[in-house]
Amino acid sequence: MCGIFGLVENTSVNVKDQNEVKEKYKNIITNTTNLLNKRGPDSNGNKLIIDPNFDKTVLMIHTRLKIVGDNTPQPIVSKDQTKFLIINGEIFNWQSLQRELNYTCTQSDCEIIFPLYERYKHNIPEMLNRLNGQFSFMLYDLTNKHILIARDPIGITPLYIGYKQKLLQNKNNNETLPIERFVVSSELKCLTQLDQQNASFVDKIKTFYPRSYIYTSIDRPNNDFFDSVLKYTDFYHDYSVLPPTPNPIYKSRDYNIITQKIRDLLTNSVRKRLQNLIQDNVEFGVLLSGGLDSSLISSLVVSIADELGYKKPIKTFSIGVKQNVPDIIAARQVAEFLNTDHKEYYFSTQTGIDNIENVIYSTESYDCTTIRASTPMYLLTKSIRNDFPNMKVLFSGELSDELLCYLYGANAPSELDFQMETINLVSNVHMFDCLRSNKTCMAHSFEVRVPFTDIDYVKYILSLHPQWKTFGRNSTNNIEKQILRDSFIGYLPKQILYRKKEQFSDGVSSLTDKDDNWIDYIKTYSDRLYSNVDFQSKKLLFVHNRPTTKEQLLYRETFCKLFNNTSYKNTSEFTVKIWEPKWSDNKDPSGRIQPFWTKN
Repeated sequence: MCGIFGLVENTSVNVKDQNEVKEKYKNIITNTTNLLNKRGPDSNGNKLIIDPNFDKTVLMIHTRLKIVGDNTPQPIVSKDQTKFLIINGEIFNWQSLQRELNYTCTQSDCEIIFPLYERYKHNIPEMLNRLNGQFSFMLYDLTNKHILIARDPIGITPLYIGYKQKLLQNKNNNETLPIERFVVSSELKCLTQLDQQNASFVDKIKTFYPRSYIYTSIDRPNNDFFDSVLKYTDFYHDYSVLPPTPNPIYKSRDYNIITQKIRDLLTNSVRKRLQNLIQDNVEFGVLLSGGLDSSLISSLVVSIADELGYKKPIKTFSIGVKQNVPDIIAARQVAEFLNTDHKEYYFSTQTGIDNIENVIYSTESYDCTTIRASTPMYLLTKSIRNDFPNMKVLFSGELSDELLCYLYGANAPSELDFQMETINLVSNVHMFDCLRSNKTCMAHSFEVRVPFTDIDYVKYILSLHPQWKTFGRNSTNNIEKQILRDSFIGYLPKQILYRKKEQFSDGVSSLTDKDDNWIDYIKTYSDRLYSNVDFQSKKLLFVHNRPTTKEQLLYRETFCKLFNNTSYKNTSEFTVKIWEPKWSDNKDPSGRIQPFWTKN
């Protein structure tokens, strides 16, 4: 994966020649490239496109983490020299598109976006729906002075947008302020830290949502330029209603047929994410927590790598506070079963505390669940980077929980409630697990590949009638993800395949020793950090997502310090969403303390 930054300025720069324009943007280019460097340490490039009248400028910056191919920096330039592209991600179906469009890609898999754009520039949703991959990109069409900004349907790669409005001295009440500057970036910090260096670089910041795009002229003057984000797909809607009679969209057929389909789709997803790594001799590994999802991905990576002729043992990695915590023990069993080259790492709860600021800076979030889980993942990827300096890619098991619901799904009042919650979880995963895995890995310059996010797999799981997916009080299934487990019998030891869900932030910790329990330790630390009086007064400073615990206040204040929120009103606060379990009075996200949790 890579880092991207795009800027469009619609205000006159009042200069005489291009050299003055270049000088104006020199610091922005340097500072932004440095901020994006972890996302792309292998090479960087930029393109400054200046309107002949000096009243509009387009700046595109890219930093590259080289996975395959050479170190040619972006922006990618079209063969006719009229279109420019910066992209973070991969297009998995580029070869089939290449054949269909009779176009030969010479620079990267992402180059296929150019001919696709030429064919579908009058139907952008169709263009974007033709792409199978993980991506966020900005394309500039010099001929038509149009920009296209888009993000993949799941939101695997991050993207933020911001803008600054031009102040008018004699503004009428009904007059819309024109846009002075429009910015997109892979990293929130590129917007907030530039703001610190150049007062009010942007006025507003938002998350650019998955399944969305902007396609507009750079001549568009007003703030509807920022608000003109459109959806190019909304496939979730198809699965949001359970009909009283059978609906063809729901696959309620033979159980064996369904499990075979699940097995085929997930296997194919791993294969398409693995084969180019093996072909190009890219060093990779698997993050193995010992839970069902990471263990299945490990098993599939091992079997497919062998199928593709890979002769080395697959490297797997786990982390915990000590050798006998649940995740470490389970991961060790999986590694032995699969015969992987396994390495265990350990961290102290105090080390976790010491790295909270680093974690928040990397994840760009103050959500409690995200920070709890990101901390051991941050420490794990840091350790892997130290030991394996040439490794480029890590596989991970995110999104499986969202597709088949977390443990609290056992309390769903009905099948429809269960289905709607999975849709809600998947549609927001870009704010949580996808964000966590991408940003903690990219903090140490690893691309993370997440097979459960494959769009074909996602759509199929959502299309299954919830009768196959529910568990708990309204189901005959006694364990979550029953259908996924049954799809892979023989791929893992039975005690792993049917191991009850243990959230990553819980599983790294001891069940009995409070000092070795990451969640308990951070709660105790936060309680000591703030008096009750301090907490009650400080939490009132926040109107949006007001902290309800001292732990949340710690994360929020750290975020404010890092992302220029000293007034507690900066718009970067609105880029964060708070995760909470449903159907429970206890809103602490830890699965261990929910009422349905049992230890037997």
